[in-house]
Amino acid sequence: MKKIILLGIIIALVVGCKKESEGLTEQDVKYLKTGEIVNCFACFSPSNVNADGFEIKSEESYKQFENLLRIYPFNPIIDCDTVILPKIDFNKYTLIGILTTYGICDSVSRSVFINTDKTKIIYNINIKKHVGFCTDIGCIDLNFALVPKPSVDYRVVFNLKEE
Repeated sequence: MKKIILLGIIIALVVGCKKESEGLTEQDVKYLKTGEIVNCFACFSPSNVNADGFEIKSEESYKQFENLLRIYPFNPIIDCDTVILPKIDFNKYTLIGILTTYGICDSVSRSVFINTDKTKIIYNINIKKHVGFCTDIGCIDLNFALVPKPSVDYRVVFNLKEE
Protein backbone atom coordinates (compact mmCIF):
# COMPACT_ATOMS: atom_id res chain seq x y z
CA MET A 1 0.00 0.00 0.00
CA LYS A 2 2.84 2.38 0.88
CA LYS A 3 4.46 1.64 -2.49
CA ILE A 4 1.28 2.56 -4.35
CA ILE A 5 0.95 5.86 -2.45
CA LEU A 6 4.64 6.64 -3.03
CA LEU A 7 4.29 5.79 -6.75
CA GLY A 8 1.21 8.05 -6.98
CA ILE A 9 3.11 10.96 -5.40
CA ILE A 10 6.07 10.52 -7.77
CA ILE A 11 3.77 10.40 -10.83
CA ALA A 12 1.91 13.51 -9.64
CA LEU A 13 5.17 15.38 -9.20
CA VAL A 14 6.53 14.35 -12.60
CA VAL A 15 3.30 15.04 -14.52
CA GLY A 16 2.09 18.07 -12.56
CA CYS A 17 5.30 20.11 -12.36
CA LYS A 18 6.73 21.90 -15.38
CA LYS A 19 10.32 22.96 -15.37
CA GLU A 20 10.96 26.72 -15.40
CA SER A 21 13.21 26.26 -18.43
CA GLU A 22 10.35 25.06 -20.64
CA GLY A 23 9.06 27.77 -22.94
CA LEU A 24 12.30 29.79 -22.74
CA THR A 25 13.68 31.36 -25.88
CA GLU A 26 16.95 33.30 -25.90
CA GLN A 27 16.38 36.77 -27.27
CA ASP A 28 18.43 38.55 -29.89
CA VAL A 29 19.08 41.74 -27.94
CA LYS A 30 21.53 44.57 -28.20
CA TYR A 31 23.57 45.04 -25.03
CA LEU A 32 24.65 48.64 -24.58
CA LYS A 33 27.45 49.99 -22.46
CA THR A 34 26.38 52.59 -19.93
CA GLY A 35 28.30 55.26 -21.88
CA GLU A 36 26.28 54.54 -25.02
CA ILE A 37 23.11 55.77 -23.30
CA VAL A 38 24.45 57.93 -20.47
CA ASN A 39 26.57 59.90 -22.89
CA CYS A 40 27.55 62.82 -20.66
CA PHE A 41 28.74 61.87 -17.19
CA ALA A 42 29.05 65.55 -16.32
CA CYS A 43 25.25 65.84 -16.61
CA PHE A 44 23.98 62.33 -15.87
CA SER A 45 24.64 60.09 -12.89
CA PRO A 46 23.68 56.39 -12.94
CA SER A 47 23.74 56.30 -9.13
CA ASN A 48 20.16 57.66 -8.98
CA VAL A 49 18.72 54.53 -10.60
CA ASN A 50 16.61 52.04 -8.65
CA ALA A 51 18.75 48.98 -7.82
CA ASP A 52 15.82 46.63 -8.54
CA GLY A 53 16.03 47.21 -12.28
CA PHE A 54 14.05 49.20 -14.79
CA GLU A 55 11.95 48.72 -17.90
CA ILE A 56 11.35 51.61 -20.28
CA LYS A 57 8.63 51.10 -22.89
CA SER A 58 7.83 54.60 -24.12
CA GLU A 59 9.26 58.03 -24.93
CA GLU A 60 7.48 59.43 -21.88
CA SER A 61 9.06 56.96 -19.44
CA TYR A 62 12.44 57.46 -21.19
CA LYS A 63 12.16 61.22 -20.57
CA GLN A 64 11.35 60.53 -16.90
CA PHE A 65 14.40 58.26 -16.74
CA GLU A 66 16.52 61.01 -18.32
CA ASN A 67 15.34 63.48 -15.66
CA LEU A 68 16.08 60.93 -12.92
CA LEU A 69 19.67 60.62 -14.16
CA ARG A 70 20.17 64.36 -14.70
CA ILE A 71 22.44 66.18 -12.26
CA TYR A 72 23.45 69.82 -12.13
CA PRO A 73 27.16 70.17 -11.50
CA PHE A 74 28.57 73.41 -10.23
CA ASN A 75 30.05 74.31 -13.59
CA PRO A 76 28.64 77.33 -15.43
CA ILE A 77 30.17 76.17 -18.74
CA ILE A 78 28.01 73.04 -18.97
CA ASP A 79 24.28 73.51 -19.62
CA CYS A 80 22.87 70.14 -18.56
CA ASP A 81 19.32 71.17 -19.51
CA THR A 82 20.24 70.87 -23.18
CA VAL A 83 21.95 67.47 -22.95
CA ILE A 84 19.64 64.59 -23.90
CA LEU A 85 19.90 60.82 -24.03
CA PRO A 86 20.16 59.16 -27.46
CA LYS A 87 16.97 58.39 -29.40
CA ILE A 88 15.39 54.93 -29.15
CA ASP A 89 12.50 53.69 -31.28
CA PHE A 90 10.07 52.49 -28.62
CA ASN A 91 7.71 51.17 -31.31
CA LYS A 92 10.33 48.48 -31.94
CA TYR A 93 12.23 48.16 -28.63
CA THR A 94 11.97 48.12 -24.86
CA LEU A 95 14.99 49.28 -22.85
CA ILE A 96 15.73 47.23 -19.74
CA GLY A 97 18.59 47.33 -17.27
CA ILE A 98 19.73 47.05 -13.70
CA LEU A 99 22.39 48.89 -11.71
CA THR A 100 25.44 46.82 -10.76
CA THR A 101 28.91 47.54 -9.48
CA TYR A 102 31.94 45.36 -10.02
CA GLY A 103 35.71 45.53 -10.29
CA ILE A 104 37.58 46.07 -13.52
CA CYS A 105 39.05 42.53 -13.35
CA ASP A 106 35.68 40.84 -12.75
CA SER A 107 33.97 39.10 -15.65
CA VAL A 108 30.34 39.79 -16.51
CA SER A 109 28.02 37.71 -18.67
CA ARG A 110 24.51 38.68 -19.72
CA SER A 111 21.61 36.84 -21.34
CA VAL A 112 17.98 37.66 -21.98
CA PHE A 113 15.31 34.99 -22.35
CA ILE A 114 11.62 35.25 -22.96
CA ASN A 115 9.34 32.78 -21.19
CA THR A 116 6.30 32.54 -23.44
CA ASP A 117 4.47 30.26 -20.98
CA LYS A 118 4.63 32.79 -18.16
CA THR A 119 4.88 36.05 -20.19
CA LYS A 120 8.19 36.98 -18.59
CA ILE A 121 11.38 38.50 -19.92
CA ILE A 122 14.25 37.12 -17.86
CA TYR A 123 17.48 39.12 -17.76
CA ASN A 124 20.35 37.10 -16.28
CA ILE A 125 23.54 38.87 -15.21
CA ASN A 126 26.39 36.83 -13.76
CA ILE A 127 29.35 38.62 -12.18
CA LYS A 128 32.35 36.42 -11.48
CA LYS A 129 34.62 38.13 -8.97
CA HIS A 130 38.31 38.10 -9.78
CA VAL A 131 40.49 36.16 -7.35
CA GLY A 132 43.99 37.44 -6.81
CA PHE A 133 45.73 40.76 -7.25
CA CYS A 134 44.01 43.38 -9.39
CA THR A 135 43.81 47.14 -9.32
CA ASP A 136 40.22 47.23 -8.19
CA ILE A 137 38.82 50.23 -10.00
CA GLY A 138 35.08 49.97 -9.50
CA CYS A 139 32.65 50.11 -12.40
CA ILE A 140 29.08 51.35 -12.19
CA ASP A 141 27.05 49.71 -14.93
CA LEU A 142 23.39 50.03 -15.84
CA ASN A 143 23.52 46.87 -18.00
CA PHE A 144 21.30 48.32 -20.72
CA ALA A 145 19.67 45.88 -23.14
CA LEU A 146 17.46 46.81 -26.07
CA VAL A 147 14.88 44.04 -26.32
CA PRO A 148 12.56 43.67 -29.33
CA LYS A 149 9.17 44.94 -28.18
CA PRO A 150 7.06 41.94 -27.13
CA SER A 151 3.65 41.54 -28.76
CA VAL A 152 1.93 41.14 -25.39
CA ASP A 153 2.57 42.71 -22.00
CA TYR A 154 5.50 40.90 -20.39
CA ARG A 155 6.91 41.26 -16.90
CA VAL A 156 10.68 41.67 -16.58
CA VAL A 157 12.51 39.53 -14.03
CA PHE A 158 16.13 40.35 -13.16
CA ASN A 159 18.40 37.55 -11.96
CA LEU A 160 21.66 38.95 -10.64
CA LYS A 161 24.22 36.38 -9.54
CA GLU A 162 27.63 37.13 -8.05
CA GLU A 163 30.20 34.38 -7.65
